[in-house]
Amino acid sequence: MTIERVFEGCYLSGKAPETGSIAKLLDKYNIKRVIGHPTYKNDNNIGDEIKRDITAAAKHFADDPTAIIVSDGTWTEQSPDRSTMDAALKGAIEILGSLNKETRRNFIVICTPYDGYQNDHTPGKGSALKLIYEEVSRTREVSTLILLDGDLRNDFDPWFRVFKAVEKEHLSLRSGMGFFITARYARHFVDASLTRFVVGPLTTIMGTYVPGGISGDIVLSREAVNRECQMEWDDHRRRYGTDIATTFDNIADPQTLIYEVYLGAKLHDVTDEAKLSVMPGEVIGSALKRLLHYEEKESRITTVISEDKPVEKPIVWGPEKSGIEFIDPGCTNVFDVDVKRNSLIEKYEDYRPAMELVLLKESAARINRAYERLKKANIGDDDPAIFLGVDRPFWIELLYEHIAYLLKTGDVETVKTSMSYLYSAAFCEFCREKLEWLGARTLGQIRKIQKQLGVSPEKAKDFYTNEVDRVVEEMAMNFYAGRKRILDML
Repeated sequence: MTIERVFEGCYLSGKAPETGSIAKLLDKYNIKRVIGHPTYKNDNNIGDEIKRDITAAAKHFADDPTAIIVSDGTWTEQSPDRSTMDAALKGAIEILGSLNKETRRNFIVICTPYDGYQNDHTPGKGSALKLIYEEVSRTREVSTLILLDGDLRNDFDPWFRVFKAVEKEHLSLRSGMGFFITARYARHFVDASLTRFVVGPLTTIMGTYVPGGISGDIVLSREAVNRECQMEWDDHRRRYGTDIATTFDNIADPQTLIYEVYLGAKLHDVTDEAKLSVMPGEVIGSALKRLLHYEEKESRITTVISEDKPVEKPIVWGPEKSGIEFIDPGCTNVFDVDVKRNSLIEKYEDYRPAMELVLLKESAARINRAYERLKKANIGDDDPAIFLGVDRPFWIELLYEHIAYLLKTGDVETVKTSMSYLYSAAFCEFCREKLEWLGARTLGQIRKIQKQLGVSPEKAKDFYTNEVDRVVEEMAMNFYAGRKRILDML
């Protein structure tokens, strides 16, 4: 498909482009840096996001010709909806038209659907990123790829400043190695459930604790981009499992250094990741497949579990080095205590066969007893909020049992199914604990505040630092400390 010029510096591909066609366009403009946005129905935000891209990039990447690629899943061959790409182009034309000629020459914006790229029609963020990776890898001069989710509402000025500073330090001290920059930020306590309860702990048995393992907002060197193109891209990775797969691959690569940078808060559309839907299964499935891959390749998992070594950590740029202060994640309405409770009850029998295969008998029996209690519990406003009692110590034990079963059987699907249900139960327990901290112990108290759920501004920094981030890291470190429990079950 021909990529058409629709305005000076703005290009549109009406269908998925031919492999290498975007790369040729990037080379024509001698592009050094690419900002990639995977999008799906982001027409309400992407135009403004591109304006913020270009405003910040003009300030911090003035010496680097920069391209913005919108890889869109809204448009498909079956449903050719151009709303997101049209919104992106509208924003791009407005911001580029406002710049002086010299600055404008430094940018191009390319909007393209990914459905059908390289004859693949798998929908999902991974497919969006696969197009970007492939095209960047074919260029002559692109050295850095910044990936930012399409729903972000952040000011990118401080983010791009920090990204540039990390790159500068990396090139001065560690030239010759690749880099992977992952984000750390304050996220609402009902957000980032997979990151906190699955991805963070599992990175430790890869050898390096990366708490922002599916942050979605990352920076990769050219070397890291090229490696992505060489990896297996199954359905899990092509859909929602791309970020965790990329994180595991960077941990495993001795020629790539991982940086964790504090970016304040992620201001975006908070999604209820704890719902029992397709997304958790694909992220978890992708993580499990990469664990098996590196176990089969180099016995990485059993080696890390067996050795008496402290877990490694990324090169950390905290608030004091990034210069970005704490930002309150604010309030959300995505948490509904009745939906959570009903979901655990209604979905239990669907997930029960997998749990009974994976778990030890005593753990399965404990979950079953908790389920029976939950079914019978009163749900009046004066009744306490209860879920399945999967507190953090129990969740750690359940993780051990899942990983042991995975290593013994290689059965990703059964482990994924069981973990998808139980991690939701664990996250519900975490949310219940935080709600209690806020003074909401009964169902009525929770129902009263859940439509505008947040922490008072004067308490927010202490709450997210000590009651959320520190608690989650302690859980991951406790999981790592007791990891030899997995060996006992093999």
